[in-house]
Amino acid sequence: MKKIPYLISCLFLVFTLTAQDAYHSQLEATFLTTYQIPVGKWVFFDNEAANMEVAGNYGGNYSIEESTDTDFSKLVKANIANAGNNAWDAGWSIRNQQMINANDKVLIVFSIRAVGGSGKVNIFAENSTTFDKEMFLSVDISEEWTHYFVPFKSTKTYNPNSMTFGFHLANQAQVIEIGGYTAMNFANEVTLDDLPNQTNSDKYDGFEADAPWRAIAAENIEKFRKANLSLQVTNTAGEAIEGANIEVKMLQHDFAFGAAVNANKIAGNNGQNNIYESKITNLDGKGHGFNWVVFENDLKWPAWEDNWFTDNDGVAKAVQWLRARNIKIRGHTLVWPGNNNMPNDIAANQNNIDYIKNRVDGHLESILNYPGIKGEIEEWDVLNEITTNRSLENYFKGAEGYETGREYLAEIFKRTRALDPNTGLWLNDYVTISTNSKPGNGNYDNLKKFTRELLDAGVELEGLGFQGHIGGFPNGIPSVLETLDDFYNEFGLKAKITEYDMPTFVDAETAAKYLGDFLTAIYGHESMDGFLFWSFWDGATWIQGGTKSNFFQNNWTANPSLDVFNELVFNQWWTNETISTTVGGTSDIRVFKGTYEIAYEANGEMVRDTIEVTEDTALEIMGNNISTGINDLLVDNTLAKVYPNPANHQLTIEKHTTIPATIQVFDVTGRKVIEQKTAALKTILTVSDLEGVYIVKVSDGIRTTSKKITVQ
Repeated sequence: MKKIPYLISCLFLVFTLTAQDAYHSQLEATFLTTYQIPVGKWVFFDNEAANMEVAGNYGGNYSIEESTDTDFSKLVKANIANAGNNAWDAGWSIRNQQMINANDKVLIVFSIRAVGGSGKVNIFAENSTTFDKEMFLSVDISEEWTHYFVPFKSTKTYNPNSMTFGFHLANQAQVIEIGGYTAMNFANEVTLDDLPNQTNSDKYDGFEADAPWRAIAAENIEKFRKANLSLQVTNTAGEAIEGANIEVKMLQHDFAFGAAVNANKIAGNNGQNNIYESKITNLDGKGHGFNWVVFENDLKWPAWEDNWFTDNDGVAKAVQWLRARNIKIRGHTLVWPGNNNMPNDIAANQNNIDYIKNRVDGHLESILNYPGIKGEIEEWDVLNEITTNRSLENYFKGAEGYETGREYLAEIFKRTRALDPNTGLWLNDYVTISTNSKPGNGNYDNLKKFTRELLDAGVELEGLGFQGHIGGFPNGIPSVLETLDDFYNEFGLKAKITEYDMPTFVDAETAAKYLGDFLTAIYGHESMDGFLFWSFWDGATWIQGGTKSNFFQNNWTANPSLDVFNELVFNQWWTNETISTTVGGTSDIRVFKGTYEIAYEANGEMVRDTIEVTEDTALEIMGNNISTGINDLLVDNTLAKVYPNPANHQLTIEKHTTIPATIQVFDVTGRKVIEQKTAALKTILTVSDLEGVYIVKVSDGIRTTSKKITVQ
């Protein structure tokens, strides 16, 4: 008789835990009315209590509590007493209760805050077996409740209980509260861009216009990225020429600005893409492009042996194509010492270190001595990710002469140096900036420890590559600079950002703004000598669906990040000046370090010299009848025609291309009286208010036409 009330009680409990609650109903209404998107299927349960019931946790003390004055009614409080060696040493998570198909669009919703101070968590959705990430964010948490909408597109199909959603919480000792955690699967009813994206990623630390790091960066850019160029101009008799006009035109930065490229898409290889190839050398429409590249996959050991995308001759052709255009190449990577990143026979012979040595030596000799590649690689990532790829280390550990096994890593560096005495030897890893880690994190500390071991073993290490796979909530700029300071203060080595990108769901405006700040901070850091994107086009990127941090979408539509890059690299940090010598035939100018063309007119002919300015430089120019007329030296009729001459009310400038150009008109004192930018083939200037002799200068950043005209 008593079983009936008990059964009714259980049924009531199940109904309570599984019936859709007010919070989930409110979210459905929000999707329909505020965002005007159809309602999908809940990934977990449509009930807060039920979701809390099936969630799991570890590595801390957890409690479920009631929540008031919030949209949700329950929260989980996580008390993490100590930072872990890894962020994932403590966590809270829940698995999908419904199937998620490949290409389904999923939206995660939650609110979060830190109690009694600031916090830091990693937010993820991942394969429950392989831990491959479908979505990952590293987020700084404040004491105020912050609401998140995090969209992503699933790359695979997941049966129930095969995708894990949740948080890694062991970044630091902290108390974190999480409320309203749920997710909805919109399948293919919407595009990813249709879904609300509220990751608060535009509020990264240091985003403010008056953030203190900006003034320091500006000062450092002036100090470290510029040099004095002193000119002395005389005739052949040694007499100083006052008023000599000299054009100082920048051709290329000394600092590396580059991207990962695919060898098969250039140099007439099997995947030749003419637009892709042209963008490498011309990003701004004025002939300014990357001065460095790194091959994304072509020089990795398995790709080299198995001809993944093109054969080795094709890679060599690409190398020669790049070098013919004065583009330097970063080799990536000679040995990536994890089982999954080396040929299969290495693991099969893991107990035979002589076999492994012979295989590694053979590979080094094959690639470093290959015709067309030998001597052409400016620097190599000799080893990649040695903190997390430790197979070689473990194979050698305990063998005679190999106490830790890492002694063999030093041997690989030294063998590379013997085969190529001139290449730079670099170590590349992701465990600092890509993971936003700090001292006290096991992998961060290991990178410093292993770097010290290499140096103590006599490795001629030139620099450290810091991978820049930035999370959806971008690293704070001060945090990035602290990491660079830490390594530079300890080792004094050069550094590069080697693999910069951002996730798909970061919006275009945030991606562009963060790129500008990140580039500025990097360019202003003393240790840095380069910055390389890991891709620049959505049609050739490892990030499925592309990313707004790339310059170009799949159809070659430009993202705002391209404008930010061009403005900084080819405008603000670029020197194009025409200077006149003073009494004594001298002139001094402070220029950005790089390659320059020095142009002047002597004896009625143009003289053009190319010089490198990487430090304070003095240049002597000697010639007879060097022009002292206002801009007479710049006559070069390859860009435009200027007519009529003399002119009356109108002046016509007829360009030969639609490349944007700047038209300037100067009077005889050098005062600029007209300036106009145009991409049109024909431009008509009204000059009815002018009278006398003027210089018209037309420049597209590559070529310049100047003509002396008379206005009547």
